[in-house]
Amino acid sequence: MHIAISFDYNYLNPFYALISSIFDNNRDVFIEFHCIIKDDVPKEKLAEINEYIIKNGCVLNQYEVDENLISQFVISGTWTTAVYYKMFFPLLVPDRVEKLIYLDTDMLVIGDLKSLFEINLDNYALGAVFDNYVKNQPEIGIIEEDKYFNSGMLLFNVPRWKELKLSEKAINFLAQYPEKIKFVDQCALNAVCVGHWLRLPMKYNLLYSYIPQEISSRDLKKFIKDVVVIHFTLHRPWHLLCANRLRTIYIKYMIQLGIPFQRRIIDFSIWKIPSLLKLRFVEFYFDSFLLQKVWRFFKVIK
Repeated sequence: MHIAISFDYNYLNPFYALISSIFDNNRDVFIEFHCIIKDDVPKEKLAEINEYIIKNGCVLNQYEVDENLISQFVISGTWTTAVYYKMFFPLLVPDRVEKLIYLDTDMLVIGDLKSLFEINLDNYALGAVFDNYVKNQPEIGIIEEDKYFNSGMLLFNVPRWKELKLSEKAINFLAQYPEKIKFVDQCALNAVCVGHWLRLPMKYNLLYSYIPQEISSRDLKKFIKDVVVIHFTLHRPWHLLCANRLRTIYIKYMIQLGIPFQRRIIDFSIWKIPSLLKLRFVEFYFDSFLLQKVWRFFKVIK
């Protein structure tokens, strides 16, 4: 199985959580990792990554991209140029790689990836999951809902992708229409992949916007029973006020990897404690049938 991942130093901990989750849930599969790692990651860290992957019976291939080219693309918010690396993988991997799973580093794998890797894409260049948060993007000509995909998980049909020159087209789109780019690589890829991508089930890229909010932890476990890939969109588990209840899975990997609290949470502030308590109380409310019953009773008599 071939898996592509790209990241910079800011995402080193999430990267380890991601690949650890892949190993935990795909023990019977030999995985060849294809990585583009930004040059801000120290060489000793690169050596540790390679050692960790080999220790788990897999191999790592590293590639480089032209930073001078990528630095010209639109960057906004907290994104860095690393967000664009995924577009280059089909051009960089060896010709023997015909199918490739790309995963963002704000993801965790909680199921068997073979079911994803073995999907028949037919003549489609890409398999992806509809982004039900963004839904459409008129700026790039995508007006209908369900026609805009999330680029966090991509299943590349490499030969077809290269035949259609979609990497080159995405690069040209970024250069020609910077004013149309709202969600960095995702907009560029959607703009050039119209009619060339196959919609996959949400279980392969569970966005935060797909998760029912007024739900107990017990029902949430049932909801994710068949999920393969969790994507921490909107609420990152390394932020103190993360509202995604699946953050506990990420925390489990941080503990397992021996990452201390002060490195797990990057924005801790004592001033956020009241908001944190409020957030956790709401979660407790949905977990407590008795508390909900009492609350409804007082609302009725009021």
